[in-house]
Amino acid sequence: MTRVFVIKHVRLEQNGTYKYRRRVPKPLQPVLGKAEIVKVLGRNEREALKAYGPYHDHVERLLRSTRPLSEASELATIRKGIEAQFREMKLDPYSAGRSQDEKLARAEEADRILSRYYANPETGIPDAEDVSRKDNAMVLALLGGTGKVKTDLTITQAFDFYSIERREPDDHKRKKQEQRLKRILDDLLNVTGQDIPISKVGREDARTLRDNLLKRGMQTASARRCINDVKAVFSLAIREHEINTSNPFQRLEFAKEQVSAIDKRHPLPPDVIVAMYRELEGTQLLLDIWTLIHHSGAQNAEVLGLLASDLELDGTVPHFAVRPNALRSLKTRSRVRSVPLVGPALIVARRLKETTAPDSPIFQRYAAGKCHDNFSQVARRRLRKVTNDPKHTIYSLRHNMKDALRKAKVGERVELALLGHSDERTASAQYGSAVGLEELQEALLTIRFDFPDNWSW
Repeated sequence: MTRVFVIKHVRLEQNGTYKYRRRVPKPLQPVLGKAEIVKVLGRNEREALKAYGPYHDHVERLLRSTRPLSEASELATIRKGIEAQFREMKLDPYSAGRSQDEKLARAEEADRILSRYYANPETGIPDAEDVSRKDNAMVLALLGGTGKVKTDLTITQAFDFYSIERREPDDHKRKKQEQRLKRILDDLLNVTGQDIPISKVGREDARTLRDNLLKRGMQTASARRCINDVKAVFSLAIREHEINTSNPFQRLEFAKEQVSAIDKRHPLPPDVIVAMYRELEGTQLLLDIWTLIHHSGAQNAEVLGLLASDLELDGTVPHFAVRPNALRSLKTRSRVRSVPLVGPALIVARRLKETTAPDSPIFQRYAAGKCHDNFSQVARRRLRKVTNDPKHTIYSLRHNMKDALRKAKVGERVELALLGHSDERTASAQYGSAVGLEELQEALLTIRFDFPDNWSW
């Protein structure tokens, strides 16, 4: 006699696999983003039996812990729908009406909606709790505009608002920003269970989100960046929407990292720098980029995003300007600066200026933001031919510059100005003049840059 395999929610598919299939209750579908939970448990009965118990328990816990969409989220959706409906009907969504005729018509429609409900004999109108949320919102909007439909800003709305207000102008950066925010939004909604008002998100939720990120193997620095993204979203929403609540992600504690920030990357030894020049000797484009980064301490993106017009070579102090342009934006105000060109970097810059059309990128292949990663990958592969140390990267050249400036004893003020680091947090930094180009040039001229002997530029 053939034994029949029958377990709740498990189905034998035509391809011979055993699949868990379970309908999601309708109120929970908007929260989970799906109407059905489906998972292959195995290719045979034994595999399916082994996997069924743990997965079924997981689904049970998921459905028990998930609650329907919050009232605030539903009201926000209703209000958006009413606004769209009013615009379609040529009604003013934000007032009781532009004319007396419109006001009268809207009042009559509100009365018609309320007439469907039992009226309290004492007040002559239905009790508020007897009127559906949607009808109540419509009545309020008809009589006073959609502003009367009070809704608390929800988590999703706060993220949407941030995405608009802090939208990256560069297409590549914007795509990365959207992906990053989408991932952490999903993680936060998994913690809260639904799209609740941000005023209802508490410190425990913040700690749980942090712990969840770390438990799945995320490095502390990466988890901290994710939490900082959420903190920025909440801070903007609280400030701009005048919400009377504190930011639960403010000053969230993290365990101290085992590796200090200074140990994450090491300066490149002189022999590695010399070897890298020889490695790039046959590739003029990469050699030019390497030379400018090495002699300026600038970030990769700051050099890759240079236009010919950013090379200012005719003045007393030849230099390049790091500033927002058509190719890139800058993270902070301190990044905007002028960096003197000395030695081989000046020779390279003059050649590039002569061979590049005005306002065109001097490194066309890697100029766009989406191409910066391509450069990093290519440069890293070439660097790995001369050093296997994972703490040696192209970014290490900034550490080389910092060490060289310290050794030259030019002072922290000059170091910060050359590297584009901010010092506005200290009181003393608010006084005196900015560091001049001549002073920056003098600092760079004190440095002995490593490159091969008898090297021809």
